Amino acid sequence: MKAYRAHRLGGPQALKLEEVDDPAPGPLDVVIAVEAASLQLADLATLTGERGPRPGLPFTPGLEVAGRIVARGDEAKGPEVGSPVAGYVPWGGLAQRVATRWDACAAIPDTLTAAQAAALPFAYGGALTALGTKAGLKEGQTVLVLGAGGPLGLAAIAIAKALGATVVAAANGAARLTQAQEAGADHTFDAGLVSVPSAVAERTDGEGVDVVFDPVGGEVAALALRTLAPEGRYVLAGFAGGKPSSLDSAQIFARDATIVTANTVLTAERDPAAAGAALARVMDWVAKGAFAPRIAAQFAFADVPHAFDYLAGRRGSGATIVTLDAS
Repeated sequence: MKAYRAHRLGGPQALKLEEVDDPAPGPLDVVIAVEAASLQLADLATLTGERGPRPGLPFTPGLEVAGRIVARGDEAKGPEVGSPVAGYVPWGGLAQRVATRWDACAAIPDTLTAAQAAALPFAYGGALTALGTKAGLKEGQTVLVLGAGGPLGLAAIAIAKALGATVVAAANGAARLTQAQEAGADHTFDAGLVSVPSAVAERTDGEGVDVVFDPVGGEVAALALRTLAPEGRYVLAGFAGGKPSSLDSAQIFARDATIVTANTVLTAERDPAAAGAALARVMDWVAKGAFAPRIAAQFAFADVPHAFDYLAGRRGSGATIVTLDAS
């Protein structure tokens, strides 16, 4: 089969399309013939060496895929050979076939394409684990979503609304604010034009928010922390802004706040069954029409370098998808 592999850390330009052996399933694994894979900033950061831990060289990027099961291990359960599934993979998604744990996958409803399904595990399943399980977001509570026009922010809005929460969304620019509104945000504001604490206070009658979902990092984190109500939860979900979050321990203490990390890559590796269960719940919501994944752009398998360039440029709102011919 063909797979993209990095033999050195040097960004997407270090990737080479190579012939490699087909993966063999372990006892609890399924092998998926990949029809679509979704690219994440985590892939990009790993290729440049900015993210750790990372797989050893050479490795194939790609953390989430959709396709059909073509082989199963002796102890694997769930969907049978030939069934369409989407799932988390322990790297290796940018290949014609990939092996992953059976319980890290979920069946794809008939209403979804492979490209749509590939957009769900990391962003939407990860957001459900972060908001619902780790942060304990409940119906009637309020969440501030930063980076609301990006793929993780849009997913967080959809998941928060499905959980019955009120969403205050912060993004930069009118286009991204419109996309946040279309995703279901109750209130929006341009974080580049107004004070984050003041904007949130105005939209919550001074009460603040129960949860902050932050996939951006950088300087905005210190401002967003000030919007938390007492005993609020701050979810660190990534550093799309390029810099780690800087949080004031005095502000955390003053609010009796809890800092929650949402490293979906590690969560799926440590507890694939929990990750798969979250994904199955997301699939059920999508099948019932609660929300639909937003795809920013699709690229052919031969155009993976261009797909990474698009992702690095932050030019779209939604998932960056690579499609493959079924094999």
